[in-house]
Amino acid sequence: MCNFGRKALGRGLKCLAVVLLAVSTAIVVLEPMDPAFAQSRGARSEDTRSFNPFRPLLRLFGGGGREHRTRQKADAPAKRVTRPAETPPAFAEEPKDPDAGVILVVGDRMARGVGGGLKYLLADKPMVRVELLTEDKKGLAGDAAPDWDTELLAKIRGADVKAVVVMLGQNDLGKKFSGEPPVEFLTDAWIEAYRKKVSDLVRTVRQERKPLVWVGLPPTNAEITNTDFGQLNTIFQGELSDSRTWYVDIWDIFLNEDGTYSSYGPNVDGKNARLRSGDKIGFTWAGYQKVAFFVERELSRILGGYGGYAFEGVDDDPDFIVLTGRVTSPEDELLGGKDNTPDLKEDSVAYRFFVKGESLPEMPGRVDDTKRAVPGGS
Repeated sequence: MCNFGRKALGRGLKCLAVVLLAVSTAIVVLEPMDPAFAQSRGARSEDTRSFNPFRPLLRLFGGGGREHRTRQKADAPAKRVTRPAETPPAFAEEPKDPDAGVILVVGDRMARGVGGGLKYLLADKPMVRVELLTEDKKGLAGDAAPDWDTELLAKIRGADVKAVVVMLGQNDLGKKFSGEPPVEFLTDAWIEAYRKKVSDLVRTVRQERKPLVWVGLPPTNAEITNTDFGQLNTIFQGELSDSRTWYVDIWDIFLNEDGTYSSYGPNVDGKNARLRSGDKIGFTWAGYQKVAFFVERELSRILGGYGGYAFEGVDDDPDFIVLTGRVTSPEDELLGGKDNTPDLKEDSVAYRFFVKGESLPEMPGRVDDTKRAVPGGS
């Protein structure tokens, strides 16, 4: 009997809710709305607009909670995404000219970071673009080392490459060269094999008559790593004796004034910033920007800027005369250079005029002849 009463009461309340809902709907549909009322209603707050007189009944029968849960979820603060320290920020590049020259960056993870820094620095230069040939965890040593020479040659011949930038070596530490027995790291045989790898890479670039900029390895906070990096830097520098190769030494620019390692230092804007990654070997984005700054400075000096005439002529051509762009180059002795300047004798007219500043001797009938007859004169 009691159970039956509860069921009847539940059915009755449900019926009452349906009736009240129908009546309210009919009132809203049939009753004309005063314009002023409608305007004021539209200006109400979100909480007022969402008011529902039947919400208690809907909650009683299991409804009305979805709206509250949805709003609560929407109002939850978004999760903050942290950008890795070495990741470059988003930036817009100017559309590149179809004939833009290519700066090809070759090497490992460090090279990729420097390439990103160069892209950032050259973003507003339509006549130059940066392309990468990188393997993050590969170098010149070890069985898994890429065939850099073949890949580099294909890149150079497949694009209008104007200069090549190389940075690698950190992944060569401890790597052996194959052999019976294997050639151990930093033995005399290893150094000779590594030197040949570097020499082959340099020769590949030079046989295509392209300028090569090699970036040295940086200091770290580990003495043994610094010793190894120093040995590799010595090899790099030793193989860059060609007139069209340049070595960018970044060792000192990442040390304190007292010559010790620090993860912090002045960035390209002169502000103190974290420049090195957590492993004390790689760089943050600010660090890569700083390396790229010094590399770009060298490229600009070599190539003469990045305007419409940026890549006209190279110093391999001794007869090439720089007319625009370059201000410092092997061709700074224009018009044949000082060695081809004829000696002027002290008793010659040219010497007295150009060196001593004397007037040229008068010539009868010449425009500077003060004795010549003046038309209409006596």
